Amino acid sequence: MAAKSIDKKPIVDEISLHRKGWIIQRIGWCLMFAFLIAALLGLFGEGPLSDKKLQSGNISVEYERFCRYEHGMKIKLQSSQENISTVSIPQDYLENFRVGEIVPEPSKQVASAGYIHYQFEGVQNKLITFYLSPLKRKTVRGILRANANSFAIKQTIYP
Repeated sequence: MAAKSIDKKPIVDEISLHRKGWIIQRIGWCLMFAFLIAALLGLFGEGPLSDKKLQSGNISVEYERFCRYEHGMKIKLQSSQENISTVSIPQDYLENFRVGEIVPEPSKQVASAGYIHYQFEGVQNKLITFYLSPLKRKTVRGILRANANSFAIKQTIYP
């Protein structure tokens, strides 16, 4: 029996193609690393890049600039001197959230002029926390009012 001859073709090393692949691979690694660092810092919610604090008079507001869809978040209002008697939030802002709980509970809620006005009574109203859950994926803006102070808040809600 005669042995069959196999055509042996020379293997061509395309080094330039390999180098391009390596460069693309390194760029991909850098992009993944940058994405991971941004996530850890809070660009997609809960972190130093997301936490925002606004001050007006003796009242401050703390909230997350970057939120996730249907993931709980909170808005904290705190006064250093006087009690917070009224908090007003735009109705079109609140349409994007489900209000879970308000601590302390308001004594009265009134809707007028495009705002929901929450009224608080008592002596322990220096810290008020609204627990919210985003219902839509979008950027939301609103002017929140506490007593006579106004705060322009902007939040981006990710999927």
